[in-house]
Amino acid sequence: MKIRIIGPVGSGKTTLAHQISARTGLTVTSLDELNWERLTQGDRHREPAERQAILDRVLKQDSWLIEGTQYRSGQAVFDAADIIYVMDLPCWQVYCAIAKRWLQSRAHQAPVQYRELRPYLYWYGQWVTSERQAVMDMLTPYAEKTIILKSFDKINRLE
Repeated sequence: MKIRIIGPVGSGKTTLAHQISARTGLTVTSLDELNWERLTQGDRHREPAERQAILDRVLKQDSWLIEGTQYRSGQAVFDAADIIYVMDLPCWQVYCAIAKRWLQSRAHQAPVQYRELRPYLYWYGQWVTSERQAVMDMLTPYAEKTIILKSFDKINRLE
């Protein structure tokens, strides 16, 4: 099974990925982790060739579960996926999730880049104003394998 999960920040991509992983045994590949090397002295943004090499290794596996917002250079992932889940929740639910994540990151002394609210709001604003439509347009050829999830309730009942 090859699964791709896409959606904006705060939409539940990682939660859904871990739910599916627990049921199937698939290893979760987060595009955030693929894009960033986590170092004690601060995150390092990987070079495009380095990111692509890691992604190519994942795509060569018989099964995978990839989650993340990034889509511009990932056409091969959509091509190879058996199922594509699009997290398309109401704005109020995403804003609540963003606020919860931000509060938790501040309470638990998360890295500095995760303690600011402004980037989360900016990223979600980008999704709403342009990226959502770009993703939906990109997924048009994959309609038969695309499932759009519009509520946490549907996500929690996903089998």
